[in-house]
Amino acid sequence: MTSTHQTRYCRCGARLARDNTGGRCSPCSSHGRQHPGVVVPEVPADFWNEVVLAQALQDRHMGRVIRAWRTHPYHGRQSISQDQAASWVGMSQAQLSRIENGPPVVHLDRLAQWAAVLHIPEGRLWFALPAASGELGEKEGTVNRRQFFASTASAAASGFLYGPSMPAPPIGDHEAVEWLAWHLWQNRKDELDSSQISQSIANRLNAHPHVMRTAGGAYRFTDPALTDVLVAHRVFGDIAQGSGHLLATAQTSHATDLTISALAAESEGARRGLTAWMRSGATAVLRVNSAGILAKIGAADLGDAAISAIRSDQDARHLYVTAVASRVLELPWERAAHLSGATNTQAVGRTLGEGDETKDWASLRLADELTNNRDAAARWCSAVLLANYVDAENMRMRSALMLAVKDEPCRENLRAYAAVLAGTTPLSNG
Repeated sequence: MTSTHQTRYCRCGARLARDNTGGRCSPCSSHGRQHPGVVVPEVPADFWNEVVLAQALQDRHMGRVIRAWRTHPYHGRQSISQDQAASWVGMSQAQLSRIENGPPVVHLDRLAQWAAVLHIPEGRLWFALPAASGELGEKEGTVNRRQFFASTASAAASGFLYGPSMPAPPIGDHEAVEWLAWHLWQNRKDELDSSQISQSIANRLNAHPHVMRTAGGAYRFTDPALTDVLVAHRVFGDIAQGSGHLLATAQTSHATDLTISALAAESEGARRGLTAWMRSGATAVLRVNSAGILAKIGAADLGDAAISAIRSDQDARHLYVTAVASRVLELPWERAAHLSGATNTQAVGRTLGEGDETKDWASLRLADELTNNRDAAARWCSAVLLANYVDAENMRMRSALMLAVKDEPCRENLRAYAAVLAGTTPLSNG
């Protein structure tokens, strides 16, 4: 005779072991003993319409949902810490960090646990919640898991930002243009095809005075500079709350950094956060973005700190030099990346071009960048590229370096210019 076992669940959504007669999982029991007064904050209904949180739900990535929930503007200037959020389900801060920054969670029990803890409306979820009463049988649980894995695979294969199975939440004019700016920025495009935009967002964009549709039906801003402005204000809002989440999403552009740096110049808290991420951020993108913003504030000490950080951080340095080469020499990102990885004149010449006309044009553009008073680290990167591409005896380059020395406020750049004049690379400076 075969016995049947009813699958039971804790109130947090975790599946209970067969020998658990208490009705609560071990993490919840432990958490209840250690944090009797800690409760998850209640949130209003429109909380879930915030653009980053809504996108995380659309992406079906619970880790990003948790991070967006923690750093939501509703919580005020002090976001919910990973330690606090982790304690709600009895896990460590390190475990939650791996969930937020790793691949999507696919275990239904863990997904249901977080959905219950954060009180995520069922209509926003991409999986079926298990029956809370304990009446869900093994067979039904298996069906739900299969449905979840099938829907996850479908979402991954679709490639669309919004799918027909999950309608977009109500959204206002500001959220719509912010959404458009964010996706234009992430995709490095000036326009976004209408097939990638939900109908609710499209309806808002159609009536917006600063958004236009092309003959092909794509959406774009009437002034492309709006992308950088909107993204910069959104990212700075995240920074001001002590979160590097958005800053770690993709490498920021020169124009975006300039706007963020102007805002950060007035915020000591933001500068402290950026300095910490620049030195010990979890990813190279977070470190290079932080360095780029600090290097553009205009303070010599911050410029020196940014240059020291990227000089000693190979991954961040590669990204920064690539960005400078792409912008100054008007190169596609892939070619600029090859150029930033070159370590001698011959390798640079093969990437950029060996002809005298090409070399003169490139050296002139790089020499002009030495006078860019808006970006201390870009001046350093230009010196690195000049050292690898232009003969140290080139009189035009030497004159440009000597001229730059006169007005250079950063000690690290003075050392870099001296190295190039001496026929060596600034990378040799210890």
